[in-house]
Amino acid sequence: MGTEDKAPRPPVRMCVRCQVTTENPVVVSVVHQNSGPGFVVYACGPCAAHYPPQPDVLTVLPQSRRAGDER
Repeated sequence: MGTEDKAPRPPVRMCVRCQVTTENPVVVSVVHQNSGPGFVVYACGPCAAHYPPQPDVLTVLPQSRRAGDER
């Protein structure tokens, strides 16, 4: 019995806003921690519209801090 016999399981996560499990989770936040692993916060599709979009990491860093900047 190999892994090719098993159907892939859909991702099932709980929505942070309405606490309903969803098979189509949307990432609304990533929590980083100084000690231990961080975690990802999910929401269902309708609730995800209530959260702001995640910022692009390259737009958050000032130009002088980006990799490859020779200044």
